Parts: sequence; structure tokens; C-alpha cells
Amino acid sequence: MKLLFIGNSHTYYNSMPEIVKRLLEATGQKTHVTMLTESGKNLLHHVSVPDVSFNIRCGGYDAVIAQDCATHFDVAAFREGAKTLREQAEKAGSLFYLYMPWARRDNRKAQRPMTDAYHAFCRANGCLFAPAGEVFTRILLHEPAETLYREDGNHATPVGSYLAAVTIFYTITGRKRIIDVTTIKDPGVASGIPVELCQKIHTEACRMTRLYNG
Repeated sequence: MKLLFIGNSHTYYNSMPEIVKRLLEATGQKTHVTMLTESGKNLLHHVSVPDVSFNIRCGGYDAVIAQDCATHFDVAAFREGAKTLREQAEKAGSLFYLYMPWARRDNRKAQRPMTDAYHAFCRANGCLFAPAGEVFTRILLHEPAETLYREDGNHATPVGSYLAAVTIFYTITGRKRIIDVTTIKDPGVASGIPVELCQKIHTEACRMTRLYNG
């Protein structure tokens, strides 16, 4: 499987796409990942970047996974950028997915409008999204914020990036059954994250992916 990730620091922190790769390979899918990211940039910006359009058009990717800004989320800009990238991916024969990040720690109420915008776009345009921000919400019911958020209250800890990767994994594979992390070479467990927490993240990621994508 050949994957192209487009986004900003919520994609490149902790080499998150590499965690997706390790999850896929742990379940038998040989994978290559490429990242095209710029700090603080939204999808509408990426539309105008030549390397992005070139890679989508000529890279031969099985799937394109795109992530918009979270801190200054602009619904109209999100829709325009996502629509253009989806059309480019579709024309190139690639599946198109959105990866939704999380609201800032001090502004968690911003998560719901973001989720609603991603969900509405995907329903209207026939694509799926990885609801990582909603999985954050579920895990934060039982874990302190510092488990997922760095000190800046914005970027993910290694656990937070693992959560995002697991959510993307369930989204792009379409798995409906929760994986027992003790039965695979799970990258979270391998990195020292407690088995119980890894299993809880898999559980919530699978549930939220089914909830929003069917």
C-alpha cells in the first residue's frame, strides 16, 4: 500500500505516518508512506503547492490522507481545500481520506464544530474521515490531558500521535473488529505505552470510526 499524507504538525509530529505504516505491516500489509507537510498550513494552502498536486497526479498512491488546521479552523476554507484535493485524488485513481485532528486543550468545545464539518463534508462527497479528535475526547474521559497533549496544549505526545495513527488505521482498512494488541507487533506496545492504554485506544478508535463512517 502506498500512502500520501498531506497536512501540518499534527501529521508530522512523532513521525505519525510511520506509526500507521508499522500498524499496517503488523497486520500483513506492506506499506510505503510519503509526507508533504508545512507547519500551521491548511488544506487550501496545500492546493496551491506544486509538489502536492504533482505527487497526487504522478505518485501512484493507493490513498491520499489529508489533514486541515485545528487551531484556526475555517469551515469554508476547509471545504474548498478538501474538495479540490479529493477531486485531484479521484482523477489520479487514489482513494481520498480526511484525518481530523483535535481541538486545543484549553478550547475543547471547538471539537464539536470541527467534527460536524468533517462529517458533513464526507457525507456530501462520498469519502471517509479518521475522527482522531473524537477519540481524543473519549480517552480524555479516563486519562489526564498530559497523556495526549504536549505542554503547549496543542501538539500530541507520542501517545497522542499513536492514537491518531490507530484511528487512521481503522479508517483506511475498514476493520470492524477491534484488534487484540497482544496478538500483533503493535508499535504502541513496542514503544512502551502500557498495554491497557493501547487496547483502550484501539477500542475507541474502532468504535468512533464505525460511528462516523458506518
